Amino acid sequence: MLSASLPRSLRRRIDHWFESHNPPSGDCILLHNRRLYILPTRFGYLFAMMLLFLFLAAINYQNSMAFVLTFMLTSLGIISLWYTHKNLLGVSVRMQIPRPVFCGEVCEFKFEVSHTNNSRRYAIGIQYLDQSPVYLKLGPEGSCTVKLKLPARRRGEFRPAGITVFTRYPTGLFHAWGWLRFDLPILVYPRPATNVKLQQTMVEQYDGQTSTSTIEGDDFAGLREHREGESLRHISWKAYAQGRGLLTKTFQGQARPSLWIDWDLLAEASLEDKLSFMTALVLAAESEEQKYGLKLPGIIIEQGYGNAHKHNCLQALAVFRQPDLNQEFGGERG
Repeated sequence: MLSASLPRSLRRRIDHWFESHNPPSGDCILLHNRRLYILPTRFGYLFAMMLLFLFLAAINYQNSMAFVLTFMLTSLGIISLWYTHKNLLGVSVRMQIPRPVFCGEVCEFKFEVSHTNNSRRYAIGIQYLDQSPVYLKLGPEGSCTVKLKLPARRRGEFRPAGITVFTRYPTGLFHAWGWLRFDLPILVYPRPATNVKLQQTMVEQYDGQTSTSTIEGDDFAGLREHREGESLRHISWKAYAQGRGLLTKTFQGQARPSLWIDWDLLAEASLEDKLSFMTALVLAAESEEQKYGLKLPGIIIEQGYGNAHKHNCLQALAVFRQPDLNQEFGGERG
């Protein structure tokens, strides 16, 4: 947080102290005086030592020009301290809920950074853990969006770790920062297995009776109200243009057999292999617009289809037997 050169154990203790004094928030965080900290950089400490030597030399030689130079440089340091702190004061940071990704993909953090006064802000950095910081600048009453891309190495539901917003503008003699913690979920689905096809043993045999289906059939059967998550291909756009709302075309045909993705029917050995295989089955069933359900030990998700149903199934697979749902995202090293 303060410097990448600090020992990791010391940085952890400092982070815990900041966490206790800066509670997490799910909303926008304003960097006011109590949330901002400032210390000299290594160049700032060297600058202070130089001023001390100049002051001692001026006293020793009774040189008035040396005194003038010392006091001018001291004034520069004081002004730099004030401007560095002012460059972050009043900045607001809002974090958007990250889009769920699959294990092995890149998770994208989006931050909306803004301020409401007429000054300009330069060289503001945002850093997550030991990742490389991203820098930005703000115009008068300006705002911008910053993206941080982080690898998702483990499945599960996580919370963001501490995020550092910092600046060393204008001289680099001081490092001002704010430590932010957002209480937002980060969901990482299991990595889907490759070359997976729907297994016939998981399909419930259909009894042969006809029924109305929006998926199969050639004979138009009528219109019904559109359901969230259904394919847009079956929407009657003519009815929508007439002001009748979103209506879905239905066709008469044989309904497709329903599918159960069942934990007990899989032969994969390890926990992660089973979850990976089940994830691939969920994606395959969804791509084929197959009605499917999910069975895990102690968890049953009834059959359905659509984006909402797919998310519910993938979320159940992501957090299955996860010991702690409040782990920090990216805290592991791999």
